[in-house]
Amino acid sequence: MAQLPKNRPLKDADSINVISLADIRDKYDGSLAAYLKQNDLADVIIILPAEIEVEEQGKMHFFAVMAVTVNFIMPEMLEPFAKSLAAENQQVLFSWVPAHLFGSDDFYIHIENSEYGENLVNGLVGEIVREANIEDAVAFLANQ
Repeated sequence: MAQLPKNRPLKDADSINVISLADIRDKYDGSLAAYLKQNDLADVIIILPAEIEVEEQGKMHFFAVMAVTVNFIMPEMLEPFAKSLAAENQQVLFSWVPAHLFGSDDFYIHIENSEYGENLVNGLVGEIVREANIEDAVAFLANQ
């Protein structure tokens, strides 16, 4: 199991900041790192509501969520809170980036299994990664 550095206490999920991908694009020029720096944050949930035409199912409402954190050691600490942010008609796609593990052999991106197919899930997660410049944000957090 992932360990946090000894000087970082565990936090409750409701202490995490939430921002939409649209706000990161519009207000922070697509830089999650800029948002984190400006607001002195280390834990954030990025939300992306999306309406997508799904073969044989028609138009569906999705709610992609990516948590980028340094103070949480497992996705289960965040997932229920993240899912509670979605509207009743939205299908939640949850992912988590443990920035405190960046640069170690233990670093990974957790993407919850979904019945909606790898292409759809990876497309939405990939959009967040690209549009919020997650790589720079993770490197910034890891160096704090």
